[in-house]
Amino acid sequence: MKNAVKLFLREWKYLLKRPRSLVLMVLVPIFVTCICGSGYGKGYFSDLKMGVVDYSYTKQTREVVEAFRQSPYFDVVGYYNDEDEIAEAMRDGEIVGCLIFPADFTRKMQLGQQAEVLLGSSAVNMGYGSTINLKGSEVLGTVSTQIAVKSLVAKGETVDDALATMNPVSFYTRQWYNPTNNFSYFLVYGFVAATVQQVLIYFAAISLVREKESGHLDEMQSISKSAPLQVLVKCLVYFLISLAAWAICSAIIRWGYAIPMRGSLLLWFVYSSLFLLSIVALGQFFSAVMPNPIVATSISLVFTSPSLVLSGYTWPTIALPAFYQKIGQVFPLTHFVIGYRNVALMGCGFSAVKKELLLLGGIIVVCLTLSCIIWQLRLNRIEKKKQGIVAEKEEPVSLQA
Repeated sequence: MKNAVKLFLREWKYLLKRPRSLVLMVLVPIFVTCICGSGYGKGYFSDLKMGVVDYSYTKQTREVVEAFRQSPYFDVVGYYNDEDEIAEAMRDGEIVGCLIFPADFTRKMQLGQQAEVLLGSSAVNMGYGSTINLKGSEVLGTVSTQIAVKSLVAKGETVDDALATMNPVSFYTRQWYNPTNNFSYFLVYGFVAATVQQVLIYFAAISLVREKESGHLDEMQSISKSAPLQVLVKCLVYFLISLAAWAICSAIIRWGYAIPMRGSLLLWFVYSSLFLLSIVALGQFFSAVMPNPIVATSISLVFTSPSLVLSGYTWPTIALPAFYQKIGQVFPLTHFVIGYRNVALMGCGFSAVKKELLLLGGIIVVCLTLSCIIWQLRLNRIEKKKQGIVAEKEEPVSLQA
C-alpha cells in the first residue's frame, strides 16, 4: 500500500511539474463543450436564405412568398429570372433553397385545380435540405389550407365546415424526450465524449513508455518493481483527472446550456467511470506495447479516430456494413454515447444499459490484464539487458586480476 501511495504521488508530481499536460486534459474537453453548447444552442436552422422564381407573379404567389418571409426558418432574399440563375446563386452561396412558381399556378387555382410549386434546396448540406423540405412543407400546407378555406367561406360555408371539408382527418403529433427537435440534444454529448476520449487516450498512451524514454524508469522501479501496481496506479491518476473534467463538462451541459440529464446521479457516475476507465485501460495497453511515446500516441489516435462514426452516434449502426459494425464494438465510445444519450434524455435506468456496462467492464479487464502482462515482460527484458551490460563490464576486470 505504501508503494502504491508513493507511485500515486510521484505521478501527480510529474504532472504538476508539467502543468501544460494537466491543463490540456481538463481544459480541452471544457472548451469543446462550450463551443458545442454555444454553437448548437439555438437547436435548429433559422433564416435559411431562399430565392424565388415566379413565372406567374400574382397576388396568390406573393401570399405564399410572404408566408415564407414570416417563418423564422426562412429568409427570402430576392427574385430570380429562371432556374439557371437559381443554380448559380446556390453555387455562389447566396441562397440554399428556392421556390419556383409555374406560369399556370394562379390559373389552376382559379379553375379549382391543384396548383403546384417547386420547393427546392441545395442538398450539399443535408441539414439544409431536410429543414427546407420539412418546414417548407409545413408552410405550404398551412397556406394551402388557408386559401382553400377562404374559397369555401366565400361560397357560404362556415370556417369550421370549411376546415372539416379540407381536413376530414384531424391529427396532431407528439415527440417524446426532444419535443422541439433540438439537435443540440443529439450532438453535444457525442462530440464532448469523443473529445474526452481523444485527449485522454493521448496522455494515457504515453504514461508508461515515457518512463523508459525519459530515463526515469529506474526511479519508478526503486519504488516498486511490480508491473501491475505501476499500471494500476497510473490508471487511477488519469481516471481521476478525466472524471473531474467530465464532471465539469456534464455540469456545463446540464446547467449552462439546459440540455437535460434525466438519469440518476449514481448511474451517471457508474456509466461515466466505466467509460473513462476503459479509455485509460486502452491507452495503457498502447503504452505497454509500443516502443516509444511518439508511436504510442500516433497509433492510439489513429485507432480511435473513426470511433464517432463507427459508434453509431452520427449514423445508425444498422445502416453500416456488418464488417464495420463488428469493428465498432472494440471502441469504448460505441458502448457509451448512445446509451448515455438515452440515459440523459429518456431517464433510462441500469437495466437499459446493462449490456453496455458489461462490455465496458470487459474492455477494462482485458486491456488492463494485457497491459500488466506485457509491461512486466518489458521490465524483465530491460532488467536482463542491464544485467548483461554489467556482467560485460565486470568480466575484463576479473581477467586482469
